[in-house]
Amino acid sequence: MELRENNEPLVQASLYPEKIVARSWYYGEGLKGSIPDVWIREGVYERLLKVTESLPDGMRIVIWDGWRSYELQKLLFEKMVERMKAKGHSHDDAQRHAAVFVYPPSKEYESVSWHLTGGALDLTLADRYGRLLDMGGNFDDTEEHSHTYYYETHDNVIAASNRKLLLRLMTGAGFSNYPSEWWHYDYGNRGWAERTGAEYAFYGYTEPPFKWH
Repeated sequence: MELRENNEPLVQASLYPEKIVARSWYYGEGLKGSIPDVWIREGVYERLLKVTESLPDGMRIVIWDGWRSYELQKLLFEKMVERMKAKGHSHDDAQRHAAVFVYPPSKEYESVSWHLTGGALDLTLADRYGRLLDMGGNFDDTEEHSHTYYYETHDNVIAASNRKLLLRLMTGAGFSNYPSEWWHYDYGNRGWAERTGAEYAFYGYTEPPFKWH
C-alpha cells in the first residue's frame, strides 16, 4: 500500500464541546507517554464535524483516544501481551492475540501503528446529559463482544442498534471501522486504505506541534 503523506497537522479535538467531548482515556489512567488532550489530523476533525451534522438531536460524540505517542503504544502493547499471558497463552501466542486489540508499536509506514498517524479514533456516543449509549461492552474490552457485529447474532437489541447508529454516522463521513473493536475508526491511514480499497494512504507517522519530556 503506497503512502502519499499530505502533511496535515494534528489539531485538538476538544474545542467544540457542544458536539464533541474529548477525554484522553490513557492520560486519565496516568500512563506514561499519554497527553491531556486528544489530537487528530485536521482532515479527521473536519469529517467529525460532518458526523455532528447527522447526530440525532441532543446527542454528542465522545472521543477517548486519537493520536498516540510511540512510547504509549509500546506500553499498551506490552501490557496487552502480559494480559494475554495471564490467560495462559505462550509468549508468541500472547503477542499474536495482543495485536488484535493493540497494534505492535512501529513508526515505519509498512507497519505503522494506526494511532501514531493521527488518523485513528476510539469513540462512542452520549445523550444530551452525558450518559453514554449502551454499546454492550466497554472501551478496551478484549472479549468477543467487542467485535462490531457481535450483537447481530446475540441478544442485545439496544446495543446492536447503537452500534449500527455509530457505524452509519462514521462510515457516512468517510471513516472505516476496525471490526474487532466497535469503538475504533480510521481515516486516511493504512488501515483505512486497506479496508476501503483506496489506492493509497495519506497519513503516516506524525507528532503534535510540541515536545514534552
